[in-house]
Amino acid sequence: MQSSCDLVIIGAGAAGLSAARAATQAGLSVELVEAMDRIGGRAYTDQASLPAPFDHGCQWLHSAGINPFTREADRLGFRYWTDPFVIRIHDGKWWLNDQIVEEYSAFMEATYDRIEEAAKAGDDRAASNFIDRTSPWAALFARNYCGYVAAAPEHSSTYDTGRFRNTHEDWPVENGYGALIAATHADVDVNLACPVKSVDWGGDEIMVGTSKGMIFCRAVLVTSSITTLREERIKFFPQLPAWKRDAIGRIEMGYAEKVAFWFKRDPFPGLGMHFAMLNWPDAPDAAFQVKPYGRPMATMFAGGHFARDLFAQGEEAAIAEAKTLLAKVFGPEILREIAGVKATQWVANPWIGGGYSVLAPGGGEARAELAQPIDGKIFFAGEATSRDAFSTAHGARQSGIDAVTAIANALRAV
Repeated sequence: MQSSCDLVIIGAGAAGLSAARAATQAGLSVELVEAMDRIGGRAYTDQASLPAPFDHGCQWLHSAGINPFTREADRLGFRYWTDPFVIRIHDGKWWLNDQIVEEYSAFMEATYDRIEEAAKAGDDRAASNFIDRTSPWAALFARNYCGYVAAAPEHSSTYDTGRFRNTHEDWPVENGYGALIAATHADVDVNLACPVKSVDWGGDEIMVGTSKGMIFCRAVLVTSSITTLREERIKFFPQLPAWKRDAIGRIEMGYAEKVAFWFKRDPFPGLGMHFAMLNWPDAPDAAFQVKPYGRPMATMFAGGHFARDLFAQGEEAAIAEAKTLLAKVFGPEILREIAGVKATQWVANPWIGGGYSVLAPGGGEARAELAQPIDGKIFFAGEATSRDAFSTAHGARQSGIDAVTAIANALRAV
């Protein structure tokens, strides 16, 4: 590890990796440090737990037509599926017919339109204000919104869904999105298992204290998760200014977890990849992705406080609940076909602490304020700083590149 450099980048997720490459190309000396023993952050493909790759985190090339990772997938030979989303709805007893599913889809589209219109009008109240609660589809919409945003609509500002640049091209990566990001940045040097404990930026030279020693630098780029910032796991001396701490306080961590089941045979004959939605009165904020990439597999996606509270109990508790729901939707006999199972544990990861960032109702321009540098010394990047691609790997990537442009300009001006 270098003892002195131009720039220290904290965190080797999509933002930090892209920033390190951009900074090196700009002629800066860089030290990229990562608290975990791997790169990718919330982009992690598990190659060992099941017979096929399992993405614990990001899985879809969102807005794929404008997503630069789509080009990387093509270049590196990673396969992705371009089929449109297909949904089925289970009411706790049986599957609803296609006509009823279409009725829900129309309600869903109309509700998202209202939320987006509110955001464009500058109304950043909770998204729940724009759901027609007299509709029989209101609860299902809220449940699925939670799976999409990682927070219930009463905990999310309209600005998030309203401002997201969505081309409606969501293409899952068959070989693993985490593996794609790792392969894309295979040439980037990273100091792993090196958590940052402190950043002393009060003098002319910044001192970054890590578990492996001190690094002296001219600028620091923080790409840590919003949970790490909110819990002050990195100590800043002097303390971050009040306006920055206020911005951090208006962005919360959403929760998104998964339990993946692998079966001995295909228990869904005649069906292709689809999402099974849960629609009974006390159904949790969860859904099943069925037969991803045609595999004999079903993955429970859990969101919001349901995911937080369940997965905080540990992997065994999460798997037990997922099995209960699996049997309720697909019949108890499916449990006999389970050949492998794996649950994620983002909420228990001290360097992640959940899924992805959520702008709190009334949060205003907190994302832009989080992205603003401090005194030309401390810079910020990551999905939480993105105004129109938050929660995504490509949003994190672009934020890292943009931050390096600002850093290079600031260092040249000194």
